[in-house]
Amino acid sequence: MLLFIRVFLVLYGLIAAATGFMGATAKYNSAVTDPMTDNNHRYVAAIWMATSLAFFYVAWNPSETALFRFLMVAVFIGGLVRAAALVNYPATPFFIFLILIELIPTTLMLWFQAKLLNSGSL
Repeated sequence: MLLFIRVFLVLYGLIAAATGFMGATAKYNSAVTDPMTDNNHRYVAAIWMATSLAFFYVAWNPSETALFRFLMVAVFIGGLVRAAALVNYPATPFFIFLILIELIPTTLMLWFQAKLLNSGSL
């Protein structure tokens, strides 16, 4: 269980670092978006990229319960919002994959971490 938690925390950290960096450094295209939307996107991307540090920290310190739960709930809510947005466009296999990777592992990890804490293994 602990290995599963650590692997997914590192995976989420790598995803957050890579996608956050890509969003924060994306080329601006005035034909596609206005300056305010671009600025907001870069801001959120930078926060997401910085969140990777929290994922890595908790991977090495899984007993940090408050931070761990915050991260899991945040990713889970992101998956719910992604799923709700499917009313605006068709579901593709990639979108379904993203939703599932945000909903299923986070739920399992919360459960696993609670079991490990209750058993005194963390």
